[in-house]
Amino acid sequence: MKKPRQFSARSPQEQQMLTYDSWCDTCNQADLGMREPHEFEEDGIIIVEGLCRKCGSSIRNIITETIIKPTE
Repeated sequence: MKKPRQFSARSPQEQQMLTYDSWCDTCNQADLGMREPHEFEEDGIIIVEGLCRKCGSSIRNIITETIIKPTE
């Protein structure tokens, strides 16, 4: 089940990175950008979904967070 999240709560820099760094299967190209992004969580996975800026096909990015622990 999809659980909506607030994409607009992210910083403008993070929003830009998440919508630019994308892959479109239809165009077979990277970094074309995404229009109308919306964020949700599904089965514990955070996803940003929108439309390719070039062709309008649906694209999605899976958000991964890396946690760096300080060394002792």
